[in-house]
Amino acid sequence: MADHSKQAMPAATANLILEKLESTRDLPTVPAALIPLLKCMEKPVEQVDIHQVVSLIGQDKSLAGRCLQMANSPLFGMRREVETVQSAVVALGLDRVQQIAVSCSLLKLMPAISLGVNPSVFWAHSLACAMVAREVAIRIGFPEPAKAYAAGLLHDIGIIAVLWVAPHEFRRSYEEARNNRIPLHEAEDHVLGITHCDSGKIIARTWNLPPELTQVIAGHHAPSNVHGDYSLPSIVCISDLLCRFGGLGYGYLEERSNLAEEPAFAQLASRYAALRPFDLVRLTAEMQSLLDEVRFLVSRIYRNH
Repeated sequence: MADHSKQAMPAATANLILEKLESTRDLPTVPAALIPLLKCMEKPVEQVDIHQVVSLIGQDKSLAGRCLQMANSPLFGMRREVETVQSAVVALGLDRVQQIAVSCSLLKLMPAISLGVNPSVFWAHSLACAMVAREVAIRIGFPEPAKAYAAGLLHDIGIIAVLWVAPHEFRRSYEEARNNRIPLHEAEDHVLGITHCDSGKIIARTWNLPPELTQVIAGHHAPSNVHGDYSLPSIVCISDLLCRFGGLGYGYLEERSNLAEEPAFAQLASRYAALRPFDLVRLTAEMQSLLDEVRFLVSRIYRNH
């Protein structure tokens, strides 16, 4: 009898969380600039209205301030400090400024308190995954590195959603993952009956995110199950693992697996010649300096959050 009740608990918890996610009552308001910025990022840069992007960011003073703080960080190697969003576009280019603005919009969605689970950890991981995904995309010849950035940034929005609607339940799954050094989505499945891929898919549809981003959010832990082109989910899957194994995961150390044996890596290698052969050790070492810069930036931004 006890076994049945144990099995019923995750199912009941899953239903409760799904109801709250569907109602959206407990979720934060989406920052006004986020969806229009993502739509701009779907277009080739030459088709994007620069003034529209600058205006979108400038309408939210706290967002503009965060964007300038991030633009002036060592991550972007500015030679002199920029003081306006317009000058950031001139110095860094429109695509980079859009990426920065989407990153800072995601930061605004983080809950201030989440019962012992530090939200800055998840933003740091998302930002690192975005930077690494863009870099991997460029190196293998994926034609839309900006899309890889957006996908890497938003792949874990399901975690943010559950932090809002069910913080106590999420904390239980997080503690199980940390104590057993297992991937977070495995602990979520065991404790909650759903994973952040499931919750993220609901949020992506609620917010009308582009279909390709929704596909990554729902399938980044199992790209082989994705229908259609699995390149973007596979890039994010590899980038996610590089970040987690490189110390910018969810705030605890996981048991490491061999990245070269990941199905996502084989899937990408079958499509992109740059991965045959590919120096994974070198890439991992080079990504470490990027992760260190992200870590420094996050500590600065969260000091003033």
